[in-house]
Amino acid sequence: MFGCLEHIVGDSRITLESDNITPGMIYIDMDRRTRKGIYKAYKNGASLIITDKIVSDPRIPTIKVKDTEEAYLFLLNLFYGKPIDKVNLIGVYGGNKADIVVKLLDGIFANYFSKSVESRELTDFAYTIISNKLKYAAERLFYYIALCVSKNIRTIPINSSRGLERFGEVLNSRYDCNILIDESTIRESEVNNIGPNKVLFINIDNPYILKTIDGQKENIVITFGLNKKAAVTATSIEYGEVTKFNYCLQRSIYSKSGRIIEPFEVPVAMKGLGINKIYSALAAISCSLYYDIDIECIKEALCQYDGSGRDFSIVNCDCFTLVNSYCMTQNDYKETFEKIQMLDYEDLHIIISEAQLNHDNFGNYFLNLINEWSSSLNIKELIILSNQSEDIIKCNCKILTNIQVKYFNQLSKALMSSIGYLSQRDILLLLGGDEISSAQYIIELLIQYKLL
Repeated sequence: MFGCLEHIVGDSRITLESDNITPGMIYIDMDRRTRKGIYKAYKNGASLIITDKIVSDPRIPTIKVKDTEEAYLFLLNLFYGKPIDKVNLIGVYGGNKADIVVKLLDGIFANYFSKSVESRELTDFAYTIISNKLKYAAERLFYYIALCVSKNIRTIPINSSRGLERFGEVLNSRYDCNILIDESTIRESEVNNIGPNKVLFINIDNPYILKTIDGQKENIVITFGLNKKAAVTATSIEYGEVTKFNYCLQRSIYSKSGRIIEPFEVPVAMKGLGINKIYSALAAISCSLYYDIDIECIKEALCQYDGSGRDFSIVNCDCFTLVNSYCMTQNDYKETFEKIQMLDYEDLHIIISEAQLNHDNFGNYFLNLINEWSSSLNIKELIILSNQSEDIIKCNCKILTNIQVKYFNQLSKALMSSIGYLSQRDILLLLGGDEISSAQYIIELLIQYKLL
């Protein structure tokens, strides 16, 4: 369909913003409502305009396509040397849980293809530096794929929930297989767009996912979970800072090369706490086996998984323990408290942003959750970051019992106040999204320069 465009691209740049057009650039028209962007791009000197609209002015250099998203990805693929044609892409669905699966698979594939997890870390570092200069998620995706190809990593997992939703239909046709682990970001339309004869790794314990894929008879479904009916499950689970379990393949499956993988059971260990890690590991191990990766290579990569970031990370500081948990949904908060009860500690102190409490009437749910767990988790203090008047928030917090509530308008002030009186067996729990992402760095600075 796009063969006629290949010779046009050359060194020209591509943009979705008509305001950014300079002479020689290609403009992709994604505006669903008007043609203003087309005329502005033409006025600014665009060498080519890709659109799905009819443009009657013969002076405007346009090519009309049926799907502008598909054309955009096609051009990016050309611009970066067709990296997408050299790899197997894996679509992973499930928000934060999908992030864990992607990290695990990244480590496994780096260990297998480049024989070095450090190679993946260097790739991630280069991507972080350069991607800040790339405005669009699709551009970052192609740059990342090109980086992986340069490191000989030819199987790449993609979290389909991370800014790529608008390209879902096009990317689905590119995915070699799909992993559905959590329903929070899965849309039925995305599943319906999954092509036939694809392998689907499905969380059997999630009824929404099972309902969503109902009727996908042309695909090969491999189920995982803690359900006895799952093709893949976990037994002999031991929770801790290192989670241990037995990976159990309960029925034969075919690998991508056609090799039969017979049922087996093997012990696995990985850093990290909680049930989410087990579900993510079951998905990642099963997918890796599908790509004919040896189980010992997989186990080695899992042992090297550092669990860094804010996915319930545990840091032992000088005078207390810091637990950092990235939470966006009600279920995220509930699962965090379930994990906390597995730890050995004295008192629990919590910091949360008022922005989270005001999101979609979440406040009452969270405060009720705090009351529900206050006794068993020994919650002593709730610190709320807010720019609002304390009186407004106090009205909402009256339902809390036997918990001291404090309010700060700056994260640094909240941390300095709370850390000063924590004991060695206390836990400081950080809950929320990006608004508290810098908390751990602030804490390390405070400790390093003895500012407490």
